[in-house]
Amino acid sequence: MTEYGINGIRHYWSRSITVDGIAFNTVVKAHNRSSKSIPVDLYIERGKKYSRSMNPADFGIDASFIYNEGAFSNKRFSKTAADDDFKQVCAHEFGHSVLMHAGGVSLSWGHKGSTNAITQSAKSTTPGYPAAGPVDLMKYYDYDKSRGMRFSSLAKRTKAAEIDVKRLIWGSKLLWVK
Repeated sequence: MTEYGINGIRHYWSRSITVDGIAFNTVVKAHNRSSKSIPVDLYIERGKKYSRSMNPADFGIDASFIYNEGAFSNKRFSKTAADDDFKQVCAHEFGHSVLMHAGGVSLSWGHKGSTNAITQSAKSTTPGYPAAGPVDLMKYYDYDKSRGMRFSSLAKRTKAAEIDVKRLIWGSKLLWVK
């Protein structure tokens, strides 16, 4: 499972960014390390109900990344769907640490303005998934406003937004030199 999470972070957070008119191809490589910073518990959920992962980022509470094996164990889905879901979930939950560092609770828990930061419920103004173009990894979308969207189609278009990759780099304290 750890490998899926690491691969998910690399896939969803690696992208091209532009700084001062110059394009940079960024490759984000996560490492599994033993550390007391942001402890993560990994779970396998075998029940049919989809369980939500969480990362309270920087509040001293363990993050919980859940592999929803049971929710995807029927004729409509394959094990690959559960694997792909877990990769995206890990990338999203990792992103909460980035957003918390860059902008605090409202940016992170509020999913960049798309949810209530406390209840995590979508706001009435939250749009449905875009019919075309990129899907922001760190925003919530109103699924009911997105009839007919398929996970496989959305997953192919989902990436960390360019600004979020820049926030990750900023948080690493790199010095940009021309």
